[in-house]
Amino acid sequence: MKRTLILAAASLLALAPVVSSAQPYYFVGPAGGDFFDEGNWNDAADGTGAFLAGDPLFDSASAAIDLDLIIDGDVVVANGEVDFGPGSLSLGSGSLLLVSGAGSDLDINSNSTFSLTEATLIVDDVINFEGTSTFSGGSVQSLFDDIAFQDNFDNLTINGTLFTAFDNIYFDGFNGSITGASFDSGDRLGVRNSVGVVMTDSVLVIQDGTGDIDDVFAAAGAGSSLTLLGNSVLVADSVEEGAQLFLGGSTDALMGGQGERIVTTDSLITMTTTDAILSIATLDPMGVDYVDARPYLVNGLTGQTYAENPFTWNVSNWDGFSAVTLQVRVPEPSAAAVLLIGAVAAPRRRRV
Repeated sequence: MKRTLILAAASLLALAPVVSSAQPYYFVGPAGGDFFDEGNWNDAADGTGAFLAGDPLFDSASAAIDLDLIIDGDVVVANGEVDFGPGSLSLGSGSLLLVSGAGSDLDINSNSTFSLTEATLIVDDVINFEGTSTFSGGSVQSLFDDIAFQDNFDNLTINGTLFTAFDNIYFDGFNGSITGASFDSGDRLGVRNSVGVVMTDSVLVIQDGTGDIDDVFAAAGAGSSLTLLGNSVLVADSVEEGAQLFLGGSTDALMGGQGERIVTTDSLITMTTTDAILSIATLDPMGVDYVDARPYLVNGLTGQTYAENPFTWNVSNWDGFSAVTLQVRVPEPSAAAVLLIGAVAAPRRRRV
């Protein structure tokens, strides 16, 4: 009987939800206070609890932080690399975290949790996001390097946040949703390692319209894609290195900013709805990097390229280099198809 009760209790414990016993610590220091000063962190939001003891806030790359830290409306400065392990960092409304110094990254790793709500994050060097990362409003900026969404995401949720990078913004992984976001990349937008990124109602400006969508590092974007839905806006030069671009919803894309191509021969641009718009700048057909895009522009409603059937586009006589605004059209049925449909639909006479 005793053994039965023990087994039953063990079964109930196994079914019970796991509750984290981690104690959150709140920043209670002065405005502009030091992130790495344990005396600025307290286990009570009003600072009346216990302060951090010892030296658990590791700076530089010496070790990863495994604490749950909350900045709620404060201005905090970290003079060194901030590297999170099995801990979490939450930036509440009105907060500003500045990670400064040469080589000072912010690393939210695969076993970490990060959240930003109407707050500002500014980092001198690379910003790496993984694990569970949630953004609502606010802004994220890398002053001198990249913003990287790495490949080990439990979940990535972005809603209405502005991301600005001096160099590249790139995705090695994607598992979640991106809505109402803005991405301003100083160089390129990367989709890598066969990732499929979907954005809705978002704005992407890549090097003021002269930057590319590609792999960024290894010229191996094959199998990777970027899909824009809703009322998204894209301002870029071209799609390259095997990456694919899908324009759906009412997306408005402006491409060809460098004046030579909008796509390379190993990539495709597919328009999946009649409301999506692709505006192409004037291209130089004599330019060394010129590519005739017509064989690489796909009408997603028919599966045919512009070169194969230009008559399912709003402009059927585009020469491949003049400025043009393109939309796809639903193909009209042929005369034979109309007759066949009429014959099928016509009522049969009943025999008497």
